[in-house]
Amino acid sequence: MSTRKTSDREKNEKIRQLREVTGVTEQQARSALQSNDWAVDRAINAFYEESAYSSNTGSSHHSSHHSQTSSSSSSSSSLSRFDRKKIEQLWPTYADPRDTSKMNLDQLLRFISDLKFDPSDREILIFCWKMNASKQGELQRNEFLHGCQDLQCDTLDKLREKIKQLNSEVETDNEKFKQLYIYTFNFARSSTSMKNLDVQPAMAYWKMLFCGNPNNKQFQRFKLLDLWLKFLEERSNQRSITKDTWDLLLDFSTTIKSDFSNYDHDGAWPTLIDDFVEYVKTSQSQSSSVNV
Repeated sequence: MSTRKTSDREKNEKIRQLREVTGVTEQQARSALQSNDWAVDRAINAFYEESAYSSNTGSSHHSSHHSQTSSSSSSSSSLSRFDRKKIEQLWPTYADPRDTSKMNLDQLLRFISDLKFDPSDREILIFCWKMNASKQGELQRNEFLHGCQDLQCDTLDKLREKIKQLNSEVETDNEKFKQLYIYTFNFARSSTSMKNLDVQPAMAYWKMLFCGNPNNKQFQRFKLLDLWLKFLEERSNQRSITKDTWDLLLDFSTTIKSDFSNYDHDGAWPTLIDDFVEYVKTSQSQSSSVNV
């Protein structure tokens, strides 16, 4: 007799249920469910049986060496285990008193202050990215709980250190930076109904993204950033940035040389980037003429 295949929608719901009960990450929940034929009750039982076994193993005294090792391992596990109740208890401190399912802007700013960050820091953009925040200026309760669970952070101190760590990783990890960069466009325009992103907030987010660590002059992801921003400031008729231009600027910043020797005008670059290349070349040509 054949068993009915579990749909992706059903799998996601089962993952959510298991995470709610056990406080594990999405990846851990998926693995546990796969090992138990996607039966939530079996996965929950397996989780608690494994937890009990680990606890008993940690308290065994087969030898002095094993006792010390188990005790150390048990302590480490206890310290690192995510406690969902802690983060649930933290939420009401920052929830909107008129709608406890979200943080409003004022509460979010207070939360950022308690994390000891500034709203203009790239760390806050990283926090929103890791919470998968869907709208600027607010944070939903489920976004906060699931985001903290994925990061395995149940206190402000843990969350602060984790965000600092991620900010350092984004500085040099191209794939993580790309994920953050792609997330930012939709997040930045989330407070409006516009398809494109207004040029002023786009410029602000480019500064935040590409200048995440102003002190690190040796590692600049987009060496032409200042010229790009100057070009946009002088282009008074440029009111918005398309998703295509946003995405391809990242490719441009990582693949095109500063002298444009490998830039193909007949390539699939947006018109705005074509115009930027001509702008820089003209500026350089005029500068050379003056110097002569």
